[in-house]
Formats: sequence, C-alpha cells, structure tokens
Amino acid sequence: MSQSTLLLTGANGRTGRAVLKSLSSCGIAVRAFVRQSSQAGDLKGLGAREISIGDFLDAESVKAAVEGVSKVMHIGPPMHPDEVEITRSFIEAAKRNQVEHFVYYSVMHPLRREVRHHRLKLEAEEALIESGLPFTIVQPARYMQHLEPIWRSVVEEGVHAMPFSIEQKFNVVDLADLADACAVVASSDRHLYATYELAGPQALSQEDMARLIAQVLGKPVTAKQVSWEAMAEKASRAGATQDRISQMLVMNRHYDSHGFRGNSNVLEYLLGRPATRFNAYVSALHARDLESASSS
Repeated sequence: MSQSTLLLTGANGRTGRAVLKSLSSCGIAVRAFVRQSSQAGDLKGLGAREISIGDFLDAESVKAAVEGVSKVMHIGPPMHPDEVEITRSFIEAAKRNQVEHFVYYSVMHPLRREVRHHRLKLEAEEALIESGLPFTIVQPARYMQHLEPIWRSVVEEGVHAMPFSIEQKFNVVDLADLADACAVVASSDRHLYATYELAGPQALSQEDMARLIAQVLGKPVTAKQVSWEAMAEKASRAGATQDRISQMLVMNRHYDSHGFRGNSNVLEYLLGRPATRFNAYVSALHARDLESASSS
C-alpha cells in the first residue's frame, strides 16, 4: 500500500461517488470506506484502488480504515445526529497515524445553528481546527442535483415543486464542480488551513429555476411550494427516520425564511474556470433524456 493513499469516507453516497471519480481522474490513490462489501465492485469501477469495510460508529473499523493513509477526506452521513462524534473518531485515528492532510466536507454557513445539520458541522469544524492536524474545510451550498429526484415529474407535468418559498434565493451548485474542487484541494498542500465556501454562480428562486427549465424544455414550467406535511409524508414512505424527517423540516423552514445565498468566486478559483450555470446543468439532463430515448 502506498503512503500517498487517501481515505474517502462516505464513498458510496451520491457525494462520495462524484468525489471518488474526480479524485481518481487526478491520479489520487483512493481507499474507499463503505459499509458493505457488495459495494466494492461499483466503487472500484469508479476508480477506488482499495476498499475498507466498516461502520462510522465502530471505532475499530475507523482505526483500521485510517491506518497507513496519508490523507483523509471525510464526508459524513447526511444529517446524522452523531456527526460530531463520528468526525472526532476519524480525527483521532488520523492523529494516531500522523495523517498529513484532513479534508472535511462541511456545509456552507455552518453558523446557522438553528439548523442542527449546520450546527453539528460547525462543531465538527471546531474539533478539526483544534486537533492540530493540517486541514482543509470545504463548505458546499445546496446542490443543483436536488432537481433530479423530481426531474421526471417536471418534464411530464411541467411543475417544479420544492418544500420552500418559490421566491427565496439559493446559489445552487453543481455536484460535479464540487467534486472537482475537492480533487484540487486534495492534490496539493497549497490549500492547507483553508476554509472554502463553495456556491454556484447564480442566485435563483424556484421561479427562476422553473423559467430556466422551461427555456431548455421548450414548454411552460411553473414553480410550486410543496407543503411540509407532504414532504414529511413522502420522506416517511421512502424510509427516512423520524429524526431525519424532523431535521429536514427544521432545515427547510429555515431556508424558506432566509434562503441560502453564497458566492462562486472561491469555487471558480479552485476550478480555474467558470462554475457551471443552472441552465447548462439542466441542458445536460435534458440531453441525457434525449440520448436515452434515441437509443431505446
């Protein structure tokens, strides 16, 4: 095993898979930390050179995963109540192994402590900063990819429905851009001790998004606010825990009141190019549909 190996946690999630592809494309040797051995084949197909099987809450598997790596990129489980304890576990294992660089995947505006998801990220950032480890913290905004679970209904019904105000602004960001930025950060020690807010280039409301989607599809699309009750019911049917549902409600109510605005300057500095605009992302989604239809 090479001492230049990077441990990527949360590797099988949506974010982890995108980051894994970008890391691998940069020639970084990745050890993917996953819960089940059945996930190994897919992740090796995405570029993982090693697989470590374990659980975020199992200290022994965390210790084994970190052993011998030179870098850690920690992507915690989404909205997990034990975010801080999990992150501390990886920090302690990284200290024991004299890890040279610990990258923490946080959230933009962790100081929004009313939202537990943000507050726990803030506490985890504090633990990392005070650990003595060389660190980089990346703070992503809301993803453009949150469109994808509702994309079919947008196309078929002409309604863009999300559980917050249709007028509130968000600087949504393309996950592919975030993944590439993470690879840049992990590839060089120039980013040690930096904290980077990573947002998209446009402040868009749900109405703005519907208008841009309509331009791409060539037909009307309207924006609609989904009720929080409907959102909770849908999440419950999908198997979400009651804790996660309650935290989703807190987060969406907060965003409904305050939006989620950011600036793309730092992301574009890391990428060395303009950040992806929402209409370009939607055009790619639509092109994928057209290609799939033509090949079927």
